[in-house]
Amino acid sequence: IVVHITDGGQHGQIMAPWPIDENGGRLSDNSIRMKWAVPYGDITTLTNYASQSAATTDRDSCGNTAKITAKDSADKYPAAWATRKYAPTSATSGKWCLPAAGILRNIQKNQSAISTAVSKVCGASNQLNYWVWSSSENNSTGAWYVHLAGSSLIPGGKSNPNYYVLPVLEF
Repeated sequence: IVVHITDGGQHGQIMAPWPIDENGGRLSDNSIRMKWAVPYGDITTLTNYASQSAATTDRDSCGNTAKITAKDSADKYPAAWATRKYAPTSATSGKWCLPAAGILRNIQKNQSAISTAVSKVCGASNQLNYWVWSSSENNSTGAWYVHLAGSSLIPGGKSNPNYYVLPVLEF
């Protein structure tokens, strides 16, 4: 499901039609959510977005994810690593990413079309009701997350275990 395009449609990002679990598998139990980081700390290679308006300019999902996963292992950064484990095809194995805040904002703004597309591919029918982590960092203790069905884009504690992970893939 295309959620962002650039260069006249030549490049962009697609979204998985369902949230995933910590092993990169299709979420089968809606109670499974994960932390962004354990314990939290600043990733100095990531930009810290102090405001909501600044965070919405970040669309570097895969660049951010690469910086997060380079920092440490899956037990320290479960959300980013879960996206790297998501592999609906062997050709995309290791290429999926934690969406940047600007990409999640695009999903919020295009809820109706995205919801229709998700239902056509047998994705998660209630997907837009989820709170989802972004790869955009707020500060040493927080990262941005969104409620897909609303207009919320909020910085939250990286160790909060109550948010879902929805992978994206650049093309």
